[in-house]
Amino acid sequence: MIPKGSFLEVSDNFTFHYYDEGDGDVVVLLHGSGTGASGHTNFKNNFKALREAGFRVILPDLPGYGFSSKPENEIYSLDYFNSKILELLDELKIDSFSLIGNSLGGALSIGLALNEPDRIQKLILMAPGGVEDRKVYDEMPGIKKLLSDFLGGSMDQEKIEGLLELFPFDKSIISKEMIEDRMEILPLMNTQVMATMDIPNMESKLSSIHQPVLAFWGINDQFIPLSGSIKIGQNCPNAQIMLFSQCGHWVMIEKEQIFNESCIKFLSS
Repeated sequence: MIPKGSFLEVSDNFTFHYYDEGDGDVVVLLHGSGTGASGHTNFKNNFKALREAGFRVILPDLPGYGFSSKPENEIYSLDYFNSKILELLDELKIDSFSLIGNSLGGALSIGLALNEPDRIQKLILMAPGGVEDRKVYDEMPGIKKLLSDFLGGSMDQEKIEGLLELFPFDKSIISKEMIEDRMEILPLMNTQVMATMDIPNMESKLSSIHQPVLAFWGINDQFIPLSGSIKIGQNCPNAQIMLFSQCGHWVMIEKEQIFNESCIKFLSS
């Protein structure tokens, strides 16, 4: 069972589910997309490490995911996601924070850094979207399977297991608990979030991100092409890039210890 955190209603009767633990500088974690995705399924072990390192950690379920609201009449655009995230942070009276974003959450983090530069202290990205045209992502094997399975009909445990195997390089890390966590969220989801998701290519704006950036990428990622790491390295003026061999889309899970240690060092410097 996924542990429940807190619930908070913002505008338009939208309710966020989120975790808020620890004291110190604020770090906000934004998870990726996928069937059964939530903040907990992406970041449960990283969340604990950051909290124990002395940070206040905010981990929301994004709109359309987890236990947060899933409006069926919204276009899930970059602006929609980020306007809701900012509403949550404003309600929590958080003015300044660092971001850690994976995949979709990485794209949202880039968008927030561009639109709210005075509020964002540092940026940690794991294979973020938002730096290629949509057609490039749609040709990736993982994205193809995700969209065809989820939008093409009913999902079941067999399909969940087949999809999850595409995320890591080493399929043996897929645990019974991971599958159960995803299956718990799956019945709560609808197709609107993936059917209408609209994330622009922000490559041309990356040079405007002047905050320190730490980016992680698995060389064997089947969801987000490795070319994005070069674009971030070439265009963000204050970026560090860490590449991992024999690693897929889940750097924070597949390389948990070095990921946690690197994030804590970067955020503390």
